[in-house]
Amino acid sequence: MTHTPHRILPRVAHLPARSSRLPDDSRIRKGKQWPQSQNATRVKEFHIYRYDPDSGESPRMDAYCINLDRCGPMVLDALIMIKNEIDSTLTFRRSCREGVCGSCAMNIDGTNWIACTRFIKDIPGAVEIYPLNSMPVIKDLVPDQTHVFPSTPQSNRG
Repeated sequence: MTHTPHRILPRVAHLPARSSRLPDDSRIRKGKQWPQSQNATRVKEFHIYRYDPDSGESPRMDAYCINLDRCGPMVLDALIMIKNEIDSTLTFRRSCREGVCGSCAMNIDGTNWIACTRFIKDIPGAVEIYPLNSMPVIKDLVPDQTHVFPSTPQSNRG
């Protein structure tokens, strides 16, 4: 068996960051209330942080009503349903759906969670979702994670 060396790619920290910091006077405003699907019997409301730095507008909280009879049990399932069926502009990260990679990490009801491991039924009332609060936001629920892996070659990230 011969050993093939991995090609070392440039560190991500050298790439230009696309994230931005909010102005100090920025306030989260009330966003769009998306209509509830008709004939839904089990409905859960999701309040989701929306921010597009390219728009020049302040962040907002959009409200979505999800028919739980048509949705999987996890918060990530609801986000995917919103993106696929209600609002295709919603932006978030996802990958393994098994709680391994951490790409769907976000602040769910005041606690940092991996959305693919958080059960909707365990959250009382409306679900509030924000990006991770310790990182700048690229867009919506996508944090800038370039500093998370500053010296790890991309070939070792899985």
